[in-house]
Amino acid sequence: MQSVRLEAGKMNGQQMEALLQRFERPLLQYATRILGDSDRARDVVQETFVKLQNENREELDDAPAKWLFTVCRNGALNICRKEKRMTYLDQELLETRESEQPAPYEKLEAKEASGFLLKILGTLPPRQQEVLQLKFQNDLSYQEISEITKLSVSNVGVMIHNALKTLRQRYGQASRDFVPFTPRIVS
Repeated sequence: MQSVRLEAGKMNGQQMEALLQRFERPLLQYATRILGDSDRARDVVQETFVKLQNENREELDDAPAKWLFTVCRNGALNICRKEKRMTYLDQELLETRESEQPAPYEKLEAKEASGFLLKILGTLPPRQQEVLQLKFQNDLSYQEISEITKLSVSNVGVMIHNALKTLRQRYGQASRDFVPFTPRIVS
């Protein structure tokens, strides 16, 4: 993770731009997974950066990722509490990611496999989904995840381990029925 040390009141446009470049997309993805709506997620991320600009602390932590993800998470969860609903998977976001141009059958196979994996991931408890996303999608350390989620570092490790173990088991059981497409080459 890129470290940016900031002092309140002395943040210039260049520092803010560096933070926006580094964290805007990961925060949007994170908030979208919590809220299930990219428009509301954009609002939460915007509010997060406004709060960063208005932060009155003498110094922002050496790890702005922790502060940004914590504020973003709290903002998203506040909206969820207001609406009494929470969704952790946004398949549309995953499907719209840029990729190399594979063959049509590879696209279909990959789409089925990702949908398949997302369905399995969706069977996990919400907290396990959240820590997996923070770890693998946002590349945060156990310590940073712990500080964001207010769980102990060891609990984060156990949750990730158990979630991966469950995913492996469920994927193994369900993938026995999955038959990959083998194209015929006409000569």
